[in-house]
Amino acid sequence: MIKTIKIFGSLFLLISAPVFAKATASVNQNWFYPGDKVTLTLSVSSNSDNVAFPTIKNIGGYSILFTGSPQKDYENVVNGVPNIKTSKVYIFEPTKSLTIPAYNFSVNGKKQTTKPIKITLKKRSKSKSADDYVLEMTIDKPQFFFGDEANLTIAFKSKKTLPPKIRANVSLPRAKDLLFIQYGKAHQSADKKYNIHKLYFKVNANNFGTFNIPRVVANVGYLGGVSQGKVIPNKRLYSNPLKFKVLPLPDDLKVFGDFKIYARVDKTKVAQGKAVNLTLIIKGNGSFKDIEDFDFDIAGTTIYKDDALVNSKNWQQKFAIIGAKNFTIPSLSLDFFDKITKKKKHISTKPIFVQVKQNEQLIKATTKQPKIVIDNKLKYYYLLAGVAIGLLIVVVFTAFKHKKPSKQPSLIKQIKSTKSDKQLFDLLLPLDLPEFEPVLHQLEQNLYRGATHKINKKAIIAMVKL
Repeated sequence: MIKTIKIFGSLFLLISAPVFAKATASVNQNWFYPGDKVTLTLSVSSNSDNVAFPTIKNIGGYSILFTGSPQKDYENVVNGVPNIKTSKVYIFEPTKSLTIPAYNFSVNGKKQTTKPIKITLKKRSKSKSADDYVLEMTIDKPQFFFGDEANLTIAFKSKKTLPPKIRANVSLPRAKDLLFIQYGKAHQSADKKYNIHKLYFKVNANNFGTFNIPRVVANVGYLGGVSQGKVIPNKRLYSNPLKFKVLPLPDDLKVFGDFKIYARVDKTKVAQGKAVNLTLIIKGNGSFKDIEDFDFDIAGTTIYKDDALVNSKNWQQKFAIIGAKNFTIPSLSLDFFDKITKKKKHISTKPIFVQVKQNEQLIKATTKQPKIVIDNKLKYYYLLAGVAIGLLIVVVFTAFKHKKPSKQPSLIKQIKSTKSDKQLFDLLLPLDLPEFEPVLHQLEQNLYRGATHKINKKAIIAMVKL
């Protein structure tokens, strides 16, 4: 009987226990900058988990960007009943100051109301030297020439008196017509008041003129968002903006830097029809990307060139030169604005003489008889001799009219014996005959441009016999 009374008493206490509930509203901060997002958190602490949150589509006319799912956290136990804190977040992006209205909850069928919250729009201002945190941006040159580069440094400072484990996420600098290249590792140091972290960037301009680098932003907080048992909201810092000038190069120059130029060949003596490989190299430092590809002609040669290869310390272009006779590679030069002397500078290579060894068989097979200039006094004697020779030819032709003489037997044999496009190209190129130009063009495309033209040797031999 006693046990029955105790159980009944416990059940009576549970059934009759009143529902406790408290609704609150909070924001991540009571002020914001243009472009900032504000997080509203609605929470209910109650001994009942029967909680209905309000439906919110906008706050002050600003659409909700994100709505979180309800999150529960068990706080404590009273009379054997757990106290549950249920929270839900809403993120929006206002553009002016406003008051977040009160919102109503339903907790176990009963109404609970939050209090309104006023949030204020602030103008961006750079951090000051006396602040707990300082974000600074500096550049080493207030002006420089187009093609040159400047060094940009972003420094984040935090006071030594602040708790440890501070984190700072710094945005990267961005600006139209400017290229920022981060280099080196983040550098850490300290002075009397601050711990200092620095990031380094190279700045290049795609044009000349006056440039502005907008403020960079740092979001500052603590690892885990907790310091000494307290939740620490993130703080947003803004650096100073920067302004500098990029000057145009004088004398219509396009290249800036400090360079040296070299021309190298793989041989200075070559067989007729074979290629000499030329490599043009420019070394130093400066605006390699602004150096244009070289193009030149040499009489009596065919020149093939590759596109230039460029990196931060070197510029290189390759050529293949095929000549039928001796030739000279001309001096190749570059004009640029010297970064050291601040004046126009001209650099050049030396001419290179190349000796071509003649193919005697080809010369004999294709040599044409030179024209003879006849003196006016002797033309009548030559006319009589011509008549006599003509009669002789008629007699010979009549005697051998059924026998057709072969022409250029040595060249025809060499054409038949070639086994590749390269061999045929090397054979025909030194002949310098106009009728071979279409064939040489097809062979060149096969060898150097990836074409697959079918070469008809019978047609080539027919041209030789003509």
